[in-house]
Amino acid sequence: MSQPRSPAPMLSVPEKKTAAAELFRDRHFFSAASFTDIRDARAALSAASPNPQDQGPAFRRALLLRYHRLLFSARDDPCAFDETLAFTWHDAFRPHLRHTAASLRFEKAALVFNVGAASSRIAAAVSRATEGGVKTACWEFQRAAGAFRAVGQMMEEVEGGTVDMSPQAAAMLERLMLAQAQECCFERALAAGTSPAACSKVARQAALYYEEAYAALVTPPLQNHFERSWVSQIQLKAAQFNAEACYRYAIELHEKTEIGEEIGRLQVGINAIVDAKRAARGAPGAIYDSASRLEQDMNKSLERAVSENNRIYLMRIPAAKLLAPLPAASLVRAASLSEILDAKTETDAQPS
Repeated sequence: MSQPRSPAPMLSVPEKKTAAAELFRDRHFFSAASFTDIRDARAALSAASPNPQDQGPAFRRALLLRYHRLLFSARDDPCAFDETLAFTWHDAFRPHLRHTAASLRFEKAALVFNVGAASSRIAAAVSRATEGGVKTACWEFQRAAGAFRAVGQMMEEVEGGTVDMSPQAAAMLERLMLAQAQECCFERALAAGTSPAACSKVARQAALYYEEAYAALVTPPLQNHFERSWVSQIQLKAAQFNAEACYRYAIELHEKTEIGEEIGRLQVGINAIVDAKRAARGAPGAIYDSASRLEQDMNKSLERAVSENNRIYLMRIPAAKLLAPLPAASLVRAASLSEILDAKTETDAQPS
């Protein structure tokens, strides 16, 4: 069996930028006792802090959660404001695009989007070299997935908007975050010495999540909206985890001396990596290196299996199209809105 590979880089979502909004107590928050707090919390979102630590994702998430809590306590109606108030938010991936609306639902949706973006950045920055780091990253990715799912639901009743908050983008980002959370589960399974058959199921589900994200990225309206490096990384990860599923399943088949199918599974996995490496231009070098090491490990297993089959077993090798789909097992879920907006997270990240 191969040596453990280093954790691969993860994708994180950039924060949406916003313009300042002028709030009036008598017109917009006439029943809010904490109007000054609401106004100051909103201003903090658009102001640039001179302290670099104040721009960290945990601190930014705390600001977002505090403003959302104050906003929710002041007004929880879905009605539009009058024309004296307009909330402007820029597209997270194409900042030159923006949308302005006098809508509290739109404002809240943008806040939840940025909470998800902050969670994804926290997860991507965590060192997954330890059990604790992998668990933290896994949970934060699930929290981000829940946030983007909530954004899609909230924007169903909002007209217009930028592409990043469209139902298609929200669904794609949810699947991407679930894929990365599932990848963390695969890393934990390997580290724990879980059986090859179980690891195969976890890897296969990660591949399915990545495939769903990739399919959305190459279809309008998301096509050409995201950086090519994003598309390439997701495409390569989908192939890599399909190959991981084949590889782990093949180990189990070898132990059962089902050498013919073992060879067929290994060939499918190797071909998936080779094709993806050729097509996925612009992915980080670490992803290519990880996929290449997996390809090398699979080729070694294939050479051994072919040699044994020629000398001993003489089993028929099934064609790829005749192989049944590998089983999958999801170990992750999108967090609920209450978990996403957990007040404890806000408190823990407040400055001292």
